[in-house]
Formats: sequence, structure tokens, C-alpha cells
Amino acid sequence: MKIIFSSLHPFVNFFYYIGVMILCMMCLHPLFLMGAIIMIVLLNIMQGNGEKIRTMLPSTFLFFVMVIVLNPLLTHRGATTLFRLGDNRITLEACMYGFIMGLLLLAIMFTFTSYNDVISSHKFLYLFSRISPKVALLTMITVRFVPLFIRRLRQITLVQKTKGVQLDSGSFIGRIKNGMKLLQVLLVCSLEDALQTADSMQARGFGVTKRSTYIRYRMERQDWYILACLAILLLSCFVFNFYGAGKLLIYPRVESLVFQQYDGILFVLFILFISLPIIMEGGEWLWWRMQK
Repeated sequence: MKIIFSSLHPFVNFFYYIGVMILCMMCLHPLFLMGAIIMIVLLNIMQGNGEKIRTMLPSTFLFFVMVIVLNPLLTHRGATTLFRLGDNRITLEACMYGFIMGLLLLAIMFTFTSYNDVISSHKFLYLFSRISPKVALLTMITVRFVPLFIRRLRQITLVQKTKGVQLDSGSFIGRIKNGMKLLQVLLVCSLEDALQTADSMQARGFGVTKRSTYIRYRMERQDWYILACLAILLLSCFVFNFYGAGKLLIYPRVESLVFQQYDGILFVLFILFISLPIIMEGGEWLWWRMQK
């Protein structure tokens, strides 16, 4: 499902997602990060990525728990001792820091889910091909490398099952041999595709002249308005964060989660920045309702 925000200029889309990730890494406060996660999940649902989020939940929750558990086991800083595990202290501060890092991981992963739905490979090349065509192309190929391999491996596995090559049955040695056969087929297919891609790029004159695009993006008035709003909100967040807002003091003793001084103002600006695509979609929905 395409939302209004995805129809904006690619630079505006890219600026938004970079701003979201910067703000999440800058405002390391549990309430800020939980608010960001809620807004980003709502944005993904509006984009039609609800099923993707649902399938991601088990793995993301596992990473979230691992970060929370591993940090206090590896770091013993902090003044508040919860209990002792052998000779090691498990501190509240280390648990809180692991909790914040886990929330940050969730926010970044959900942000990339929305990013992949809005910033297509063509938009990415449009943004960076003029600056560095080779780096832009290499980055795009690298980003799609793992999903393409996984999808192709699933197809090969289904085809090979008809020939009796299975990984979920048989002896351990037999399953290893079958896995090596699947890997061999996967590598051969990947090499063939790489050669075809190289021949196609050479036939189309890649790198001979300045690269052109089959879709021309122009900054319209709405794009400038949205970009100005995003820039003002982002700069305002930087200013308030510079004066200490949006930061939770963890070491040596964790402070209260209650907002202090400018935290409330920064939180409002923070949520406004992240929820701007949602606000745009809601405004468009209200406009259509009023027209009826």
C-alpha cells in the first residue's frame, strides 16, 4: 500500500529516514524510544507492512532479550546492585542500559522495514549515482544480496525436493551432502546471473557516458514545505538535546524516568518529526471525507 509520503521527492524521503535514525540514536531515553517504536510500527501498518512486522517479531524480540541479558553479564558498572551471579554484580544501571540498547535496535529495524518500502533501488540510484555511481550501485547490490539469496535458496530447495534431496530427513551425513548440493546449485545460479547482469550493463553502455534516469523527479512546492518542516523539527531537536534534553543519566546511578526541564518539549518535537508521514496521511483522509 502506497502512502502520500512515498510519492514525495526521494531526497525528502531519505532525509526523513536519516533524521529518524539520528534522533533515535541521539535521544537514548526509554520513553522516547518507546514512543518512536509505536509511531514507526503505525507507519509500517499504514504502508501495508503489518505482515512483515508480525513475521519479524520473534527474531527481533529474541535480539531484544539477548541485548538485555548479555549487557549486565558483561558490564558490571553501576551503584545499584540487584543480585550477584557468582563473583559478578548484576546492576540496575547495566540492565537499564541493555534495555535502552534493545529498544534502539527495535526502532532501527522497524525503520529499515519502512525505508525498504519507500526508498526503491531506482530512487537510491537517483540520489547517489551523480555523486558516486560505482559506490551507489555496489551499495544497492549489497543491500539486495541477502534477500535475493534467501529467496533463491527457497526456490531451489522446493525444486530439489522433487528429486528426493531433502534437509529435514535422513542421516546427519546425508543432510550435509544434500545441503552442499543445494549450495552448489545456488552458487552456480548466482554466477550465471552475475554474468548476465554484467553483459547487460555492458550492452547498455554503463559507465560510458553520464547516467540518465527513466523517471525524473522534481522538487514540487509540497516537497519543499515538507522538507522545511522536517529540517526545522530536526534542528529544534538538536538544540534541545544540546542543552541536555532527551538524555537519561545511567551511570553511576540511574536517574528517574520522569521528564525534566526541556524533556517534554523535545519529546513533542521528536514525536512530531517521526509521525509526520502519519499526519500527512490522516490529513489526506480527512480531506477526502470532507469532499464526500
